[in-house]
Amino acid sequence: MKVKKLLSLILAGVMMLGLLAACSSGQTQQPQAPAQSQAAEPAESKAAEPVDDGQTYTINLGHTMSTAHPRHTALLEFEKYVEEKTNGKVQIELHPAGVLGSEPEMQESMRMGTLEAFVGGPFDTISVKLNLFLMPFFFDNQEALMRAAKDEQVLSIISEDAEANGLKVLAIGDGGARQITNSKRRIVTPDDMKGLKLRTPSIEAITYCMQTLGANYISMPLADVYMALKNGTVDGQENPVATIYDQKLHEVQPYILYVNYQYHPEVMTMNAKFFNDLPAEYQQILTDGAWLFVETENKLALENAEARLQEMRDAGCDVYTPTDEERQAFIDACAPVYDHFVNELKYFTQEELDLVKSLAEGK
Repeated sequence: MKVKKLLSLILAGVMMLGLLAACSSGQTQQPQAPAQSQAAEPAESKAAEPVDDGQTYTINLGHTMSTAHPRHTALLEFEKYVEEKTNGKVQIELHPAGVLGSEPEMQESMRMGTLEAFVGGPFDTISVKLNLFLMPFFFDNQEALMRAAKDEQVLSIISEDAEANGLKVLAIGDGGARQITNSKRRIVTPDDMKGLKLRTPSIEAITYCMQTLGANYISMPLADVYMALKNGTVDGQENPVATIYDQKLHEVQPYILYVNYQYHPEVMTMNAKFFNDLPAEYQQILTDGAWLFVETENKLALENAEARLQEMRDAGCDVYTPTDEERQAFIDACAPVYDHFVNELKYFTQEELDLVKSLAEGK
């Protein structure tokens, strides 16, 4: 464990030097995207027996959640699978808890090639097409999200856009249904959101949604949120139950609106050039391993959510689930978000939105 911590510190230093160099040059080097996307395959497919090309590859993978979070638990299964299937020729080094920097910093390092892989957001800098998953009240449950996440056409739309940004999308899973917490009052209607100062990540689909509901937003890294809530810099925040619990945000947030206003994708990405330079057999093993990661985390998320929520209730949190009528008021209030992304930002077309909607509805 001490060795891995030392490696994380060394890698963090290398990444920081790379970022400083990019800033001083005024531009970011991006690996050239491949000519066409390669659709991900589910973990059930059997990879061919790897050919030993005499090389050993190390993949450093960063993320911001703690080692107790379902994401990291699932990543340990990914690590085990890949190392076993490649007979140790591909080594996975996991760097949790933001030891390599914030999510935007890790994404930038991945593009530059100083970090091989990453799990998390923000999504616009991976592919603006990922915003198809971020529309408010779009998915009823994890099953609905996964119908879209595993669809070949949807994966192709997202993968092609990501590869133009120098990134390879390996798999997409359930990043969690998002809830809204605050320290001021129980939220029952959209009017209760007005005037609240909420921390959000730098994700347009979240910030615009909060604005539409009448809240004021402040974007900051996840690592800074607990203290910002504790000292009153912000009144509240929004996150999945697993993250609220993992970051102990419920300790300083007595009110939780359990509303599932967004389901976020859980995206595993890799530097496209690094991935495409690997032997084909290793590419397939990594892809299969990524879908194993998705399946493992999805299962853990469903198993843990209600238990974590009950622990927060037991700790004194007021967890409020809106009635169908009250929830519909939030849905109606968020309707302008769809038009904003289709007609103003033009991040995706109405046809692409309709495709994902039909999959979400099981049509």
